[in-house]
Amino acid sequence: MRGVRILAVIGMLAALVFGPASMASAATGERIISWVSTYDVKADGTARVTEQLTWQFAPGQDAHGIKRWIITRQGYDPQPDKYRTYDLDDISVTSPTGAPADVQRTESGANTVLRIGDPNTTVSGTQKYTISYTLHGVVNKQSNGTTEFYWNVTGAQVAVPIDSVRVTVTGPAASTNAACYYGAAKSTDRCQASAGGDATFSASNLPAYQEVSVVSAMPTSAFTNTDPILRDGSADQDDSSGLTPDQKAALAKVGLAGGIALPVLAASGMGALVWKRGRDERYAGLTPGLTPTDGEGEVVRGGKQPIAVQFNPPAGVRAGLMGTLIDESADTVDVSATVVDLAARGYLRMREIEKRGMFSAGDWELTATQSQETEPLLQYEQVVLRGLFSQGSPIQLSQLKNHFAGTLSNAKSEMYAETVHRGWFRQNPASVRARWQMLGALLIGAAIASFVFVANLALAAIGLPIGLVIAGLIVMFMGRRMASRTALGSAMTAQSLGFKQYLETAEAGQIKFEEASQIFSKYLPYAVVFGIAERWARVFGQVAEAAAAQGRPIVMPMWYIPINPGFNGFESIGSGVDAFGTVSAGTFVSTPARPEEAVSAAADSPVAVWAAEAPVVGR
Repeated sequence: MRGVRILAVIGMLAALVFGPASMASAATGERIISWVSTYDVKADGTARVTEQLTWQFAPGQDAHGIKRWIITRQGYDPQPDKYRTYDLDDISVTSPTGAPADVQRTESGANTVLRIGDPNTTVSGTQKYTISYTLHGVVNKQSNGTTEFYWNVTGAQVAVPIDSVRVTVTGPAASTNAACYYGAAKSTDRCQASAGGDATFSASNLPAYQEVSVVSAMPTSAFTNTDPILRDGSADQDDSSGLTPDQKAALAKVGLAGGIALPVLAASGMGALVWKRGRDERYAGLTPGLTPTDGEGEVVRGGKQPIAVQFNPPAGVRAGLMGTLIDESADTVDVSATVVDLAARGYLRMREIEKRGMFSAGDWELTATQSQETEPLLQYEQVVLRGLFSQGSPIQLSQLKNHFAGTLSNAKSEMYAETVHRGWFRQNPASVRARWQMLGALLIGAAIASFVFVANLALAAIGLPIGLVIAGLIVMFMGRRMASRTALGSAMTAQSLGFKQYLETAEAGQIKFEEASQIFSKYLPYAVVFGIAERWARVFGQVAEAAAAQGRPIVMPMWYIPINPGFNGFESIGSGVDAFGTVSAGTFVSTPARPEEAVSAAADSPVAVWAAEAPVVGR
């Protein structure tokens, strides 16, 4: 009775571990009638295995095939941080009885699992399967001059009884000793074993989950390789990739090569493109900033150009366009400077509004005015003017919040278009950068997608997706330099930087009293672009003080009304305009209205109708 209880407990444990389906198979009569294995052990430590299984399926129950669990990993006591692997490859399966013999390989802990059959076809009755595969690193060198082949033939995962097990082991030399063990794991119960040229082993009537292990000892001198195959990690770590060790090794090599080659190719390719197309053109043999009189001078790429101080901005180059040209980017500050420029030219008046609280942002009242200027408005200036007064006039800057972002985007687009129209760039620099950013993002996206759609391959060749990511980042980084200026654009840039240098270094003593008021307003928008509005105003404050001391007061601009003009109104204006640039930047980019709403509102506004009648430069 005690033995019966023990068997019952073992049965319950087996049901928990291997599942009720497996137990049901054993209970309903499914069994292996014959298990015949041949191990052809080679001198290099590999073994070619052939297994002939005669499988009787449960009467009246159809199945889709069988599973063959093969131990391919074990712990390695000398090095606990490593495990021993028996790499398995060259798998082939046939069925003399015509059963489906398709093979799906997976890894489960320390086992390689071969699912043999067809999920769409069932089998029944008694079927025969011939399974062949190669194992690597299967021998164990001993201290007594022999090398053993010690192998668990059936494993511990066979959920059905086995009527008969017969094993043959051949090797590079005759077996000098042989042993066979059967039963539960680590059982010392002996089964039939015979040493010799071919070592033979046999056991019979094995219940489900019992094992048969064989040992065949041969002279070490017959072997050329007895080293175990070791890898880092634990033998029980799960690997469901379905890849063979050879495939993993090949993919790892491909990944390493790709991980190195892709960034190198990206860097070299982008470097060549930047050198050939990303460097600015310039006129050869001319002083920087000058253009050939016939417009057809020799054009070269690259090379630094010295900057000479320019006391005036390039003819026809407005503040917003200058900012776009110098840094190849239409920024919000360029639009803010355009608002100041339009005010200085008489299209609107700016009046500071006193703060309502200590921590509140400043505000400005903007009022449309009729300019006396005869020079046509540029397209982007038209867009800005309409956007400012789409809700009527006067308007407070704070009221533009959430309503100006569409205008801001359109104005920037028109700025880029104007630089291309003037021949400073051959293509919209923002579009050029965007294309390269997109290409880089696609490379990074491909790396990410590989982990979603082919995760097993991506992990095995991990270097490849890493290389894609690095290559994508290189393309994105270097692609920002692909927007290049034409020779004319470089000449205009040199003049603009020379003018910037003047604004940064100008002294009060260099400015004539009779020109001061006009120059202050004309150049202040450029100072806004360069972030030196307060400095420029401070210089004019000194000019105003000197002029007043000589009885020649300078007339203050009327287009900007500060809260407290004080003794020196120029500095108050400079401080206010500088603050306007900061506050307007946040206001202009705030939550945008839909473009169609902004256009509709602008078209219906009386001020917009007036602005539309102003002269516009067409393209």
